[in-house]
Amino acid sequence: MTPDAERGRSWPVLLALGWTALPLAWYLPWWLLALFVAALAGRARLEHGGGRLPSRWLLLPTLLAAIAMLWLSLQTLVGREGGVALLVLLIAFKAFETASLRDWRVLLALGFFLAAMPLLFDQSPLMAAWLVASLLLLTWATAVLAGALPRGSWRSAAQALLLSLPMMLVLFVVMPRLPEPLWSMPGQERAAASGLGEDMAPGSISQLILNREPAFSVAFTGAPPAQDQLYWRVMLLDDFDGQRWINVGGQRGEPLQQAEGRQVAYSMTLKPDKGRLPALDLPQRAAQGSHLEAGGLLRQDEKQDELARYALASRLGGRYPSPLSAAGQAFYRRLPPGNPRSRALAARLARQAGSEQAFAGEALQYLRLGGFSYTLKPPLLGQQAVDQFLFDSRQGFCEHYASAFAFLARAAGIPARVVVGYQGGEYNPIGRFWQVRSSDAHAWVEIWLSGPRQWLRVDPTAAVAPGRLEQAAEQALPALRSDGGAAGVLPPQWLRRWRQQWTAANFAWQQWVVGYDASRQQGVFQRLGLGTRVDGGSVVRGLLIGMLLAVLPLMLWWRRRPAQAPMAAGWELIRQGLAKRSIAAGPALGPLELLKAARGLPRDDYRRLKRLVNEYIELRYRRQVADAGRERRWLRQARRWK
Repeated sequence: MTPDAERGRSWPVLLALGWTALPLAWYLPWWLLALFVAALAGRARLEHGGGRLPSRWLLLPTLLAAIAMLWLSLQTLVGREGGVALLVLLIAFKAFETASLRDWRVLLALGFFLAAMPLLFDQSPLMAAWLVASLLLLTWATAVLAGALPRGSWRSAAQALLLSLPMMLVLFVVMPRLPEPLWSMPGQERAAASGLGEDMAPGSISQLILNREPAFSVAFTGAPPAQDQLYWRVMLLDDFDGQRWINVGGQRGEPLQQAEGRQVAYSMTLKPDKGRLPALDLPQRAAQGSHLEAGGLLRQDEKQDELARYALASRLGGRYPSPLSAAGQAFYRRLPPGNPRSRALAARLARQAGSEQAFAGEALQYLRLGGFSYTLKPPLLGQQAVDQFLFDSRQGFCEHYASAFAFLARAAGIPARVVVGYQGGEYNPIGRFWQVRSSDAHAWVEIWLSGPRQWLRVDPTAAVAPGRLEQAAEQALPALRSDGGAAGVLPPQWLRRWRQQWTAANFAWQQWVVGYDASRQQGVFQRLGLGTRVDGGSVVRGLLIGMLLAVLPLMLWWRRRPAQAPMAAGWELIRQGLAKRSIAAGPALGPLELLKAARGLPRDDYRRLKRLVNEYIELRYRRQVADAGRERRWLRQARRWK
């Protein structure tokens, strides 16, 4: 390949590499992507101007300095972030070693590896669409590098990808899956999307609720529970220091027993938060890869933050039997000094009630009729936070009401604890699943009844804002009714419908592509009749049947291909067309002689034939580089003329 031709074919490679690496700017140090783009731009400038490549004595120390900066930024060169960052850095410097056609091909091959790297960070449909666009660009660059013209190679690149699609689908469905989801890869521990902290203080959940990021998705087997029954427990907070509720492990010795009530089965799709998994009400069994802890808490066997799917079953009803020792009862009654007015209120309510369960009703009635309001922006509280909330401000969010109610119960001698998790969710009628968001974060209370010896769920927020349970936080709080925060304004119906469609599409993608694990593959094999389990025989049967179906598009495409090259096939069609018009045009006639022989044609036919012959001369004799796209278009015109 001549230097001029090489310069004309190399710029698509640099363009494709730049496009492929662009999504990594959200996950890698900003300076690394800036260096990558600058390196590609510098290489393009050298290629265009015909400048000399830098020597290896200059590249090597520069590369070592960049690797040192990468180590200082990430503290690693392995794993997801470190490995991908190192690959990006090496491709950037490899661009300055491309002195031959073979070097450009190696650089382009590295680009195909780079195209898959963004999926290690994000497996959304948008990232998959970006991958398809990257593969199209890289395939187009491959065709240009092989000698095709840039403008006429798009169709060939798209055709090659489409023809490979059936085989890719067969391999995706049939090849044995690991128990973990697709792209599952251990990564550095990071903050989860849910954002639930390890403790609860006034303002902790009210700040989180402004975030409408999805926390997890749920699909029920059979009829789903009512929205006011959707309590997703994540953490138990069992100790109070006067300002915050924290977890000190007081429930660890508490055995988990079977609860009464309706049992529901469901599957959750989520990225776990530090090994914590939400569970509806009281889970009855743990999913694969997780275990149940005391207090009905669901935890991963091994902490990871990759998207996963868990199949669970829970009992509804808000109460479950649990023996509690004398030491445990004393622990759940423990309170720090302070808040005397709240203590006096608890004693008065206990005298009026006469029983533990009746006390809960009296306390809820006090909140319901006491002039309390449900708001995201309550006034700040001081050292006597419970007293100031119950008697002065009377404004708060779910953490204020849960904290105050648990304090009153303990002050009345009733064991109590705070439960933090989510309540409700948004039902998507298109995908038939529930989407639980960070804005559904909630806190409620569990009190222990000594008579039936069981924990009872009490939600004090429902006494003040019953709409929070019936319509979720977005409807109960005007500040959440629009993304812009305009009070009292709901998004238009078309926007809500569009969001539901997009959420349903994303849910289906996560379920059937990202979450296509061993259990889902076994179900697909059973439905396709390949076998009751995934083993060597069923995989071979699936591959044979799938490959036979996958080669059909290739066979149809091959049959449509002309037996000759486009120019030769078109010229033969023109000669056949003239023969049908009783005009002798032997194989020895050149283009100009053929036009002379065809002068007896009608004016329109001759004019069309003349355009075809002139373009034939242009493509066959005057162009130094073949234009496959124009040649195929000329062949189609020759067919229409015939």
